Amino acid sequence: MAQIAVLGGGAGGHAVAADCALAGHTVTWLELPQFAAALEPIKASRTIQVVGRGPDPLHARIQSITTDFAQAVPMADIVFIITPCFGHGPMSEGCAPHLRDGQAVIFFGEGSGSLVLRKVLKDRGIRRDVLIGETNTLPYMARLRAPGRVLANRKTGGTLLAAWPGRRTAELLGRVKDLWPYITPGTNVLETILINFNAIDHVATMVCNAGSLETRTTLCLLWGEGASPGVARAIEAVDNEILAIRVALGFPDRTPYRDFLVKQGLLDAPQATTYQAIQRSSLNASTFPCGPEALKSRYITEDVPYSHVLISEIGDAAGVDTPVIDGLIALTSAMNGDDYRKKGRTLAALGLGGLKRDALLKIVNEGD
Repeated sequence: MAQIAVLGGGAGGHAVAADCALAGHTVTWLELPQFAAALEPIKASRTIQVVGRGPDPLHARIQSITTDFAQAVPMADIVFIITPCFGHGPMSEGCAPHLRDGQAVIFFGEGSGSLVLRKVLKDRGIRRDVLIGETNTLPYMARLRAPGRVLANRKTGGTLLAAWPGRRTAELLGRVKDLWPYITPGTNVLETILINFNAIDHVATMVCNAGSLETRTTLCLLWGEGASPGVARAIEAVDNEILAIRVALGFPDRTPYRDFLVKQGLLDAPQATTYQAIQRSSLNASTFPCGPEALKSRYITEDVPYSHVLISEIGDAAGVDTPVIDGLIALTSAMNGDDYRKKGRTLAALGLGGLKRDALLKIVNEGD
């Protein structure tokens, strides 16, 4: 059995920590000090309840809960980082000094975390033989029901794992295949960045429904009533731009968004249109809290600066125009009174500025 460190106390962190513990691994769970209150209610019991997998909750026992990277990271065989994109930097900075040869560090959720850690290690002059990688999404539909209680329904597929550099992906996948056998290999970490379902279906839906989202005070069915045929075509337009980048980079997986809904287990069978796929998927029942601050949701404040901006830049490097994505960046910046293009995650911020297609692919495939 392995020693596991799980970094991040949200729904995804609950799910990963629980599954690792249920599989018999020893789990140390870390949250950043500023968010430590989220785990305080369960420090005494050190127990996570997993619901949604049967009539009774599963109970997963965690060895320890901490805010100290020196306690969580050095002894771990695998370090899982499960945090929103804005946590990639703090988590990378915190764990970098404590890494040792032979470890694996895997970011679960939206992509590009592995490239953040790569830059932190380079900037600090830390050289370790550490397997680094990331997925394109969580392997769950996870929602917190209470502190220490998580609904964590496993997806059936659609979760890709890629290593940095990509030549080590098979090696990294072997470290987690027993826990999540439905995770499949990606070509490299550009592919995990580009196959980002949140970037595809969140932003366009939020923008197209902005008036209703800000003025209503009740829950809405964002992909039910909110995903009209026109909104679905906007989602498809984003997906088509991302598909064009994947084609230009030579990635073999050309699966459109609507078919990824089937792969993830959110839809029973392929549909002819994105609108039909969304309306017949389990997304149709997903609720969203409306109100004056609705547009401050992570569906915009994370997905635009950390995903859309980076995808737009990768498109530029690959020679692919992204007018719809660029328009959504401009619109959401204006609507929220922010400059997501300026503050967003760029190739330059990742130490990859000025690189064109072939040079970029060489680094993500072979390393540097």
